[in-house]
Amino acid sequence: MTQTVLIIGAGQAGARAAEALRTHGFEGRIVLVGDERHAPYERPPLSKDVLVAQDDDDCFDSWVHAAALYADARIEWSNDRVLALDTQRHIATLERGGELRYDHCLLTTGGRARRLPNAPEGPHTFYLRTLDDAMRLRARLATARSVAVIGGGFLGLEFASSARTRGLDVSVFESASSLLSRALPPMFSERLRMKHETHGVRFVFDAAQLHIAEHASGVQIGEAHFDLCVIAIGQVPNDDIARDAGIATNNGISVDRHCRTSAADVYAAGDCTRFPYGANDRATRLESWQNAQEQAIAAARNIAGDAVTYAPTPWFWTDQYDWNIQMLGLPDSAVDRWIERAGAEGKTLLLGLSDGVIVQALAINQGGELRAIRRLVEEAVPVDAAMLADPTVKLRQLERLTRSTHSGDQGVLV
Repeated sequence: MTQTVLIIGAGQAGARAAEALRTHGFEGRIVLVGDERHAPYERPPLSKDVLVAQDDDDCFDSWVHAAALYADARIEWSNDRVLALDTQRHIATLERGGELRYDHCLLTTGGRARRLPNAPEGPHTFYLRTLDDAMRLRARLATARSVAVIGGGFLGLEFASSARTRGLDVSVFESASSLLSRALPPMFSERLRMKHETHGVRFVFDAAQLHIAEHASGVQIGEAHFDLCVIAIGQVPNDDIARDAGIATNNGISVDRHCRTSAADVYAAGDCTRFPYGANDRATRLESWQNAQEQAIAAARNIAGDAVTYAPTPWFWTDQYDWNIQMLGLPDSAVDRWIERAGAEGKTLLLGLSDGVIVQALAINQGGELRAIRRLVEEAVPVDAAMLADPTVKLRQLERLTRSTHSGDQGVLV
């Protein structure tokens, strides 16, 4: 009998999982259900390329796959919403009517923009999560002169960079006293603030209590007037369908190292999940392009019959002005020493050590340097801090020398 895999959520994770099922030998029926009208697409360009592109009619081309792939790979993509999941009978109820029986179900429902309590819901206030959000915001930027950004996280800062590139006056309101204090070392947080200020961005810190009011011509925050306001204060995992089905959740859908949920034959992957990470199996939720893709592929391989343990080395990136910033390792890893390796103008590498092991790294326009040390991070290999700090020692040379003195290969990477 032909088996059916139902994938709920047609974003990057869902699309990559569908592709991986075919790649790894699954010959049954694949149904990919998503509640957006667009085919699966990648989200990182929404706050950058879409907003600054010169051509209004062709500003987005970040589809996960060419349209032909779905037909060629026999993947049924449906713009619909799953209203309920009966994990006992293996049946999903669809909004447009009917039921779909599955043998395996994969939840790749992602997340939604966190709403700011008491913020207005009017024509001048925007959230940025979907392609439709980005296109509406893009159209509004064309006539605006000033914008308030609520939230100094990665999304808010990416949008600020894009808005300044378009020539808008930008003010960022951040509830903390510095930028990204839980994700960045203090010295880099300060440099990032200065980078934005050099480009004309104004910051208001410790702005936890804001009174935001809409009126006919824009938004009022305190005594300041703005043409529009963008709220970027994080996201909330879309775990409602799992919770309503009786599946274990904890600010995300709880999965094991094989991406299995608490319900039989139901898996989950991507922004919506919380999974065990590291030696202590700490429950972790990663909101990143990398996690959406790699965890989805791991889940698909397990559904297809492989035995794959998902053990990622977290990697993030953000583009702001002429800086490509890449980070390796969990942002909140305990660091007892930072080492900086300065490169050519506009390039630098910060390495965070804990007991002589690199647990976090941050690169500005130096992505290749991160690749050189990736295995040292993955395998928790102690390094010689003096050699690490010596700019005359090439990192690939250091990596080879260091690993040659340590045997063993952990080999549980997707």
